[in-house]
Amino acid sequence: MNLQLHLTDDTQLRAHGFVVEHMLVAEVCWERPIPGSCPGEGILWGTPVMLRQLAEAAMQAVIQAEEEACWQAHQAATTAPTEERVA
Repeated sequence: MNLQLHLTDDTQLRAHGFVVEHMLVAEVCWERPIPGSCPGEGILWGTPVMLRQLAEAAMQAVIQAEEEACWQAHQAATTAPTEERVA
């Protein structure tokens, strides 16, 4: 499986749940297609258990990205050269 998903702050997500052949299916759709994708792409579906696992992994990635950004900002602030004025 290959999945590339590019979401921006203005991407509109919709969620649906339904039953197919006696199996629960969860679906997430987005309006903005993935850059370079074929028309009609923009749907992610699977069992509710698998989509919950995907959501948990995505949340962990978000937390790690935010922590990394904070660490980088902190490092930049503490190692930035200070200008000293000579009287």
